[in-house]
Amino acid sequence: HFIDPMEIIRKFMALTPMAIGYALLNGFYEEFFFLGLLTSVQDRYKWWILLCSTIIRISFHTYQGMLWALTIGVGFGLLYYFLYKYKVKNLLPFFLVHALADMYGSSLLYVLISWRK
Repeated sequence: HFIDPMEIIRKFMALTPMAIGYALLNGFYEEFFFLGLLTSVQDRYKWWILLCSTIIRISFHTYQGMLWALTIGVGFGLLYYFLYKYKVKNLLPFFLVHALADMYGSSLLYVLISWRK
């Protein structure tokens, strides 16, 4: 089995400046909304806000299919929430990780699908 790591680099290099810009903006506005604004509520509302933000995050990703929407919305959403709320009090890493996931996501998926036996 082998994966050609250069394929990821080639796919990334094929991204247009518009796609990179969109990924950066998307990473910013989603995480600013979900982590920045929604975690600044009073503690008595935090579980309601977490539930609502998880549902909204899932709905944002349904175009990728329900399995991926649930994985992103619940899995990554809760991971990001708890990391931000209790460990990393800086939104910048979350903006960048989200943007990189948007940029590399299709490249990584392509490599995994084209994995030769």
